[in-house]
Amino acid sequence: MKNQSVMITKYQLMFMIIQTQIGVGVIGLPYAVHQKAGSDGWISVLIAGCVIQLLILCYWLLLRRYPGETIFTISERMLGKFAGILVGISYTVFGVLISTLVLVLYQDIISLWVLPSTPRWVIIMIMIGTCLYLAKENMKIIARFFMFVTALIPILIILVLVSFPHHTEIRYLFPIGHNGMNNIISGANSVIFSIIGIEMLFFLSMYTEGSYRDILKFSSLANLFTTIFYTFLVIACSIVFAPKEILIIPQPVLYMLKSISFKLVERIDLLFFSVWIVIVATSLISYLLLASKGSAHLFSIKQHKKPLYFIAFIVFVCALIPETQFDIMKLNSFIGDISYFFIVGLPLFLLIVSFFKKE
Repeated sequence: MKNQSVMITKYQLMFMIIQTQIGVGVIGLPYAVHQKAGSDGWISVLIAGCVIQLLILCYWLLLRRYPGETIFTISERMLGKFAGILVGISYTVFGVLISTLVLVLYQDIISLWVLPSTPRWVIIMIMIGTCLYLAKENMKIIARFFMFVTALIPILIILVLVSFPHHTEIRYLFPIGHNGMNNIISGANSVIFSIIGIEMLFFLSMYTEGSYRDILKFSSLANLFTTIFYTFLVIACSIVFAPKEILIIPQPVLYMLKSISFKLVERIDLLFFSVWIVIVATSLISYLLLASKGSAHLFSIKQHKKPLYFIAFIVFVCALIPETQFDIMKLNSFIGDISYFFIVGLPLFLLIVSFFKKE
């Protein structure tokens, strides 16, 4: 049963998915995809966007068969109480792990570029404390904030465009496809993890006004926007840096912005950071919500606010564990691997089972 007092509009649904998909990966995605696909990385992004769109369709088909329900209740109805609880625990842990990774990557970049002398725990605590302030509110308030800060994304695009007239070489993109389809597909595999966030549909749909056709339409529009945005970033970095040069630059977007300055603003990259931090916060809020909603369901708690503080504390402690770049890489790789189970494997399994299960 939908609670009308916390319902969000179809437009707010779209903005919440956009803000979840666009997060900490903005800075490092061009480097990650270039490692696999080279100058054809922009093709990998488009392929990844198409794969995500197919997953959205699968999610929608499953949700339409169980209107007004979440992945937690759907799994219990289809697989039984015990298996459903295991699924709920798994998605809750997944939300904690993604939140931890977002915090770790955020702290790593902030320490490297802005606050090298500030203790790690301070940077992490400030971010998670700020996110808690909003995450404890109801869905309508959170959705309004996400809708408002989406206006900051065009600022990121403008800041990147500002650097274009100074040094670009369109020939770096040619010949198109010369890296081979295997490398392009491998690059798409790297991109998919950076643009996940559509799994939020599994509990946002029950708060969304309108028909399920609207949910499909506006979640698809969100994915289209994210795909175009990331394609733009990859192309921008590909035509600014030489193919061999970008291979040794982990944060090409920041290096591109740092290379220019104006009389009024000497470091454009710091202006970029001020917008990027807000976008990272919204992504973190989404996964804190996922984990706290899962906990609230498992313990039959009406308000997600009660388990949220405990979840945030666990995320804070976990984010302090990785200390070296090697630890961060291992965590990133591990979460990237298990993400396929949560965004592809389990949802497709439930969809297939739903066609054979009679209610």
